[in-house]
Amino acid sequence: DLVLVELRLLELRAGAEERGAEIGVAAPLSAQVNDVAFSPEESHFATCAEDGSLRVWAVPSNELVVQFQVLNQSCLCLAWSPACPSQDDGRSQRLAAGYSDGTLRLFSLLTAEMELKLHPHPVAVTAIRYSADGQVLISGGKDGLMAVSSPRTGMTIRVISDHRGASISTVQCVKKQYTEFGLQGNELWLAASADRRVSIWASDWSKDKCDLLDWLTFPAPLCTEEADSLPPSLAAFSPTEPGVVLYVGYGVEREITFYSLAHKQIIKRIALSHWATCLSVSSKGHLLAVGSNERLLTLIKSTNGKFQDFPAHSDSVHVCGFAPSGDRLFTSAYNEIFLWDVQGL
Repeated sequence: DLVLVELRLLELRAGAEERGAEIGVAAPLSAQVNDVAFSPEESHFATCAEDGSLRVWAVPSNELVVQFQVLNQSCLCLAWSPACPSQDDGRSQRLAAGYSDGTLRLFSLLTAEMELKLHPHPVAVTAIRYSADGQVLISGGKDGLMAVSSPRTGMTIRVISDHRGASISTVQCVKKQYTEFGLQGNELWLAASADRRVSIWASDWSKDKCDLLDWLTFPAPLCTEEADSLPPSLAAFSPTEPGVVLYVGYGVEREITFYSLAHKQIIKRIALSHWATCLSVSSKGHLLAVGSNERLLTLIKSTNGKFQDFPAHSDSVHVCGFAPSGDRLFTSAYNEIFLWDVQGL
């Protein structure tokens, strides 16, 4: 059964003098790409890599605008500051990135300069996100500690140790009013760690409130392999089903699990043919993107489980991410970056 969606590869250019040999593949980067993300207005997208580089590209020309380089460090994750309609201060033209030395760096696209350097972690930063209102940065480390920091002052506001001992693989924030769950707060956020645990929080950062809403632990068969060699634990809020959290990771079965926060139970499962190495949920069309070590990008319709495989990559697909509009999709396989035009929704 095929998803009735067409993906069209678009070309990325790293400058007129160094074009990729294939449509849709960036001029080969020198190191593994660790994260890719669109800006809120989709006027730019950014990539970060193992060699410490953070690159910003223009849309729709797909040309390199600026590159920030940190020597002797790996840039492991990045996040755009959310757009703020009430404040036309270029806030959404700012980027935060996490590095292997435990630092966070904030960059301005308007000035092409680093604005702030924070050091909230003693180990590598593995996940980073701005809160939905942009007031704080939430970052997770390889040791499982999470830090809540101010992007204005650089101060660490609080440290959350609930996931201690297992690397943080996912942090996601969404703007919601979650009084129906019995907790006050204007946004919801989650974190997933390598030991197959997911925490969901309700927060109001303007009042320094952050309360644990739910705690999920997913079973898995006993495994003697190192945690780094197992499929990652990934989680995301469903943008089309309020109060539903998606989870995929190493377990008894290869599957995507749908968990209802309101009913506190699993409401659906979708079987996978391979272990997932990355996950992204589109804002429209009930569409999921899943990557695998088998070099496949799989698009899945969450309403009926129908899927379609796209075998364009030459290595494991370890990064995938829909644009905020759902009209475009990024994937990355080692040092290749693919930009797909999502059509037919």
